[in-house]
Amino acid sequence: MTDKPILSVVIPTVGRRTLLRTVESILAAGKSSELEIIVAGAVAAPEVAEPLKDLMRRNANLVHLPVSFESGDSSAKKNAGWRAARAEVTAFVDDDVVVARDWPEKILAPFQDEKVGLVSGPGLVPDDIPLIGKLAGWALASHAAGYVAERYTAEALVPKPVKWSRLIGCNMAYRKKALEKIGGFDVKFWPGEEMIAAYFATVREGHTLIFQPGAILYHYPRTGYGKFLKQMYGYGATRIRLIRGGTDVEPATLAPMFLIAAFLMLAIFSVFSKIFAVLLAALFAAYFLFVLWCSCLKMRDEKKAAAFLVFLVIPGMHLAYGAAQWVELFCPDRDLSMKA
Repeated sequence: MTDKPILSVVIPTVGRRTLLRTVESILAAGKSSELEIIVAGAVAAPEVAEPLKDLMRRNANLVHLPVSFESGDSSAKKNAGWRAARAEVTAFVDDDVVVARDWPEKILAPFQDEKVGLVSGPGLVPDDIPLIGKLAGWALASHAAGYVAERYTAEALVPKPVKWSRLIGCNMAYRKKALEKIGGFDVKFWPGEEMIAAYFATVREGHTLIFQPGAILYHYPRTGYGKFLKQMYGYGATRIRLIRGGTDVEPATLAPMFLIAAFLMLAIFSVFSKIFAVLLAALFAAYFLFVLWCSCLKMRDEKKAAAFLVFLVIPGMHLAYGAAQWVELFCPDRDLSMKA
């Protein structure tokens, strides 16, 4: 083991093949003597386990914690990782990302200010993925995603303080003392454990959250449309759970559920009155124009004609997100894991 690192990077994992690509990208970034990489999670597949062991033999600061948990798995792995970390700052990335070469120094830079307790950076869409994966990423980075789009773009030029809800869980870093104050990540809260932790750290403990546009990583999104919709469903349910957990209510995040309710109510009443039929048509036209506008802007921003196809993805994103909010409201705490 080398000298004390200046940054520990925790990678919670279920042992996917993408883990190796993630680890290799971090090893290639910065000076190995200044980084500690902690892989937290069991790795059962030989085609992943053996190369990981080889990387560990060649890199003294690469550590594997083969932990698994019956419940709260993601949160518990994050907790196991940061508690084992030796650096004063611990970053967390998913096991399906590739970090930029200067990511370590960029994610660390805002911590020079003692008031800063946590930092987050953007998760950009990589080029080497199928079109449906790009469309999923572009939809999340479009105006149709509201303020969430900020987390998937690097358009800002300088780091800036942001609200707890602007944090992105696949690209975040904490001071260790900030995590100690909030007791780490809530093992009873998943998905969204990183969001409620950010709320506790900023609103209740007074730490500043900085969004660092220069701390770029590339996050490989769901490559199937069904998986993307399941991801959006989880996001929608999580928003209701966050509110139930005591966070601020952000009205814009509830727009999809109320949009669904408006469509349904107008559709029902239109059976009995032409006025409601006209209102339903007007709402449909307004939504159509909104989606069209978002798609045109995304095509302009990406400078790719294929980006206009987010027109086909955005309605499904809104429907899955809004439907999940209603389900979570009346049938709380359903299992949202991939196995479900």
